[in-house]
Amino acid sequence: MPIIGKIIRVSELPPIGEREKNAIYQVAAPGSPSYTDYAVDENGDLKTHAVVDGTIPLELSDNHVSISNADLVAEGMASQAQYNVKTKEKLAKKLEIPLTDGNAQDYPKIIGLNDNGNVAKLPAGDLGKNIANSSLTTVSGAGLTLGANWTLNASGFYYSVTGLSDKSADTTFNRMMVQNSSGQLSWSNGKNMISNYPLLLNDAEKTAWRNHMKLSTENYATGTPRIDVLLLPFIDNSKNFIQYTTLVGLNLFVDNVSSNAYIKVRRVRDVNGINLAVPEEYSVDNFTVMQTFPNNLNFGINWSTKPQGYYKVFVTHNGLTNPSSPELIVKAGLTYSKFTGIANWTSITGSSTITDTSISIAQGSSAQTDNLISISDINTGFMVSFTVNNGLSNYGANFVGPFYGGIRGDDGAFYGFSNYGGDGGWMIYQGNFLPVRNETFHIAYYNGIVYVIAESNGVTYQQFHSTFNLQPKRFYLSRGSGGQGSLTMNILGKILFS
Repeated sequence: MPIIGKIIRVSELPPIGEREKNAIYQVAAPGSPSYTDYAVDENGDLKTHAVVDGTIPLELSDNHVSISNADLVAEGMASQAQYNVKTKEKLAKKLEIPLTDGNAQDYPKIIGLNDNGNVAKLPAGDLGKNIANSSLTTVSGAGLTLGANWTLNASGFYYSVTGLSDKSADTTFNRMMVQNSSGQLSWSNGKNMISNYPLLLNDAEKTAWRNHMKLSTENYATGTPRIDVLLLPFIDNSKNFIQYTTLVGLNLFVDNVSSNAYIKVRRVRDVNGINLAVPEEYSVDNFTVMQTFPNNLNFGINWSTKPQGYYKVFVTHNGLTNPSSPELIVKAGLTYSKFTGIANWTSITGSSTITDTSISIAQGSSAQTDNLISISDINTGFMVSFTVNNGLSNYGANFVGPFYGGIRGDDGAFYGFSNYGGDGGWMIYQGNFLPVRNETFHIAYYNGIVYVIAESNGVTYQQFHSTFNLQPKRFYLSRGSGGQGSLTMNILGKILFS
C-alpha cells in the first residue's frame, strides 16, 4: 500500500505538474473555516474523491487529475480531458436513483436488458400484464385495449371462463357472442345465425330440428304428410249434410293453430272417370287433428255442394304437402260390392227373416253370419258398411227394446252400435248417442286402429279404438224382449285396402 507523506495546506490545489507526490493537500478558500483533503500518490494521481463547486466530481475536472496509467495511455488517452469526455458520455446515459412513485401513464417507459448486457426502453404498460391483471378499458394506457385492435392467439389450447352467473331468466341478456372467419369477436342478436342454421343440417337433422319445435303436450309430426287410406273412400253427395272423411297415414297430426296448416281436395276426374284438363281445387276449413291417434286426420265437407267425380286430398303443414293421395269417390246414390255368400245367416235364438243381403229379427232373437272377414282381410285392412232400421217413425213409447249389432269374433270381442235403454236411441259402441231410427254404419280396420262410423239424420259420428282382436269376424245382430217394430240389418259391402 502506498504511504502518504506530508500534509500541505494551500488555498487552492496546485496544477498536476507542480504537485508533490505522497502528500495530502488540505485546500481551503481564504477565510474559510473548513477545508477539503486531496491525496496524491507516488504516481501523482489524485486518489481521493473531491467535488468542485459542490457539483462536479474533481476527478472529472480536466485540470485537476492526471493520467499516469499505462493502459489508458496505450488506448490513446494522453490527457485527463480525453478520459473525461468518454466518462461523461457514459455518465450521461446513467439513471439517477428514483425517489418519486409514478404510474404507467406519467412514466410510460422502463429499462430492458438482453443477454449481452445491452439495454433498451420498453413500454411500462407491457410489464407483467395479462388478462387477469389488466383493466380492459378504452382509456389510453389503462389496459390491453390501448385504443387499438388486439389479438389473443390460443394456438389450439383451451381457454375457459368459469363461474359466470346464470342469466337465463334475465331478458336484458339478449345478445350472444359471435366470431367471423378471421376470429374477430363481436355480439349479435342471433337472428341470422338461427335463420341460417337449418342450412347446415342434413335431412335427418332437419327432421329432428322440426320435431323439437313441438310443444310438450303435442304429438303432431313435422315430416312430409303421407295419406295411405281414406275412410270413407266414397261419399254419397245426395245427402245434404256435412260428411266426414278420415285420412290415415303418416305425419297427419298437423298444428291446426298454424296459419300454414291447411287441407285441399282436388277433383281430378269427372263422374265418368275422365281426367280433367285442369283439376278443380277446394279448400277445407273444417278439420280436426287427433292427439290420441297422430296418424289420423279428420275433415268434413257438405259434399252435396260439390260436383260428382273422383277427388284426391292434400294436406299441407310446415310448408310440406303429401305428393299423392288415394282417390275419394263422390257420387249420388252409391252402390256397394256385395259379399259372396251373404245369405249364410244363422239364427242363434228366436226367429229371423233372411234375404240375400239383409236380416230382420223378432223380439228376443239373435243371428250371425259365417266368418266373412278373414285374418288376411284384417292384415290388409278392410271396411264393411251396413244399414240398420227399426221401422219406427216417431219417438214416445215406440221402441224395439235393447239391441246391438256389428261385427264380432268367436271370443266375443265386438265392434258396432248398441242401444242400452228403452228409448229406441242408437249409440255407437262406447261412443256417442244417435237420436234417430235409420242409420248407416261403417266399420274399418287399418294399421292398428279400428274405426266405427255412423251417419244419422244429417250428422256423422265416429269412434276410434287402438285395439282390435285379430281373429276372423262375422256379422252379428241381437234384439232383446219387448218393444215394437222390427230390427233389420242390410249389408252394403266390403272394401279391402290392398
